[in-house]
Amino acid sequence: MPNLSLSFFSLLSLAVLSIVYFFLISEKLNKVIVSMLGAIFLIFMQVFRTLSNSSQENAFQFISHNLDVLFFVIGMMILVGIVRDSGLFEAIAIWIVKKVRGNPRLLLITLGYLTLLMTTFFSNIPTILIMVPIILILVRSLKLPYLPYLFTIVMMANLGGAMTPISDPTTYYQAKTVGLGFLEVVSNSGMIVLLLSVVTILYTLFIFRKSLASVRVSKSAVALYKPSSALGNRRVLYRGTPILFLAIFLMMSKEWIRTHTGITLDNASVTLGAAFICMLLFHRQPKRVFRELIDWEIIFFFMGLFVVVGALEFTKVIELLAHGLVQISHGSVGMLTFLMTTGSALLSTFIDNVPYNITMVGAIQAMEKTGIAVYPLWWALNLGTSIGGAGSPIAAACNVIAFGQAEKEGYKTNFAHYLKLALPLVAINSLITFGVLWLKFLH
Repeated sequence: MPNLSLSFFSLLSLAVLSIVYFFLISEKLNKVIVSMLGAIFLIFMQVFRTLSNSSQENAFQFISHNLDVLFFVIGMMILVGIVRDSGLFEAIAIWIVKKVRGNPRLLLITLGYLTLLMTTFFSNIPTILIMVPIILILVRSLKLPYLPYLFTIVMMANLGGAMTPISDPTTYYQAKTVGLGFLEVVSNSGMIVLLLSVVTILYTLFIFRKSLASVRVSKSAVALYKPSSALGNRRVLYRGTPILFLAIFLMMSKEWIRTHTGITLDNASVTLGAAFICMLLFHRQPKRVFRELIDWEIIFFFMGLFVVVGALEFTKVIELLAHGLVQISHGSVGMLTFLMTTGSALLSTFIDNVPYNITMVGAIQAMEKTGIAVYPLWWALNLGTSIGGAGSPIAAACNVIAFGQAEKEGYKTNFAHYLKLALPLVAINSLITFGVLWLKFLH
């Protein structure tokens, strides 16, 4: 492997990332302003200038590489926001409450596995867009502690992101780039996710045992709940809901469609198309939709973060990390699997897992060219980034959306407090994952 070293711009990129994350963790400044100022500072400091070209025409390539992710989020915000008028999601929430008879622990378990199931087929971003309003409704109406339930769905949505190639942008990109099949992902990552989901639920029930034990849900109040009473706009229910599920079906089957028809679809085009069809059918004015249904703070936050983290890729910091892993492990697949699993989990807690995963896919491909048997590393990376994606409120797109929506409703989560709760579970799940991968591929 090439002999790489940290340049001035590499150190500058690391310094800016550290400063940005300091303010994000301390919450002393708005996260959108911090991420965008960090990005603009790196551009002004000429970090993205290449030796062969004096201009910085590549400065925003890390945003353009992720336009599919950004437009997919925008499309789902609009689509789910319109379909939400049907009251379908509220009806589902009421039905679940009645089934578990208001038991706070059973409700947490049920909502957790509902999130995991939906993520498997819907992807974690639209799942969060659907589940957070349900959680907030239940928290308000039943006077539940919000953090145990928000913590659960964030954890399960991120874990579920490793279940199938359509569950998360990172899993989709990795499967597409490497050539991993749908069932191949399910049989490797998916089976481990099911094990980790049990560990996650047990851990959550333990750390929130006091707050859950103090809840007293009125059985008579639960008995009065009627799912049908929550249904609102029947026109949206009967026409908008099928459009939502059709969009999901197209995203699930786009590889099959490409293989059999030659038609190429992407998540952004599907969701934006479905969103604008709903706007047309239900006479929604774009100006109002853009103002009320799109969380532009989240979009700009990710734009800034993509540039800040992209600077690490551009200045070869993450590539240097990959080469360092090989040197530390002396080419041992077992040690690389351990480092990739635990390292990806910990790094993804603080570095957005989309650009990190994209960069590490290239790093593993570079390792493969040296003759290293990298097959276990694909699952270590996929699972590690999904585990770490739940490690902080900003580690994944679905987290930013979840905590952003909750904060708008008055439920603010302290960054440091969440880290204190999540990091032990990230460590536990990453170690369990390595153990399973070692038994399956290396024993």
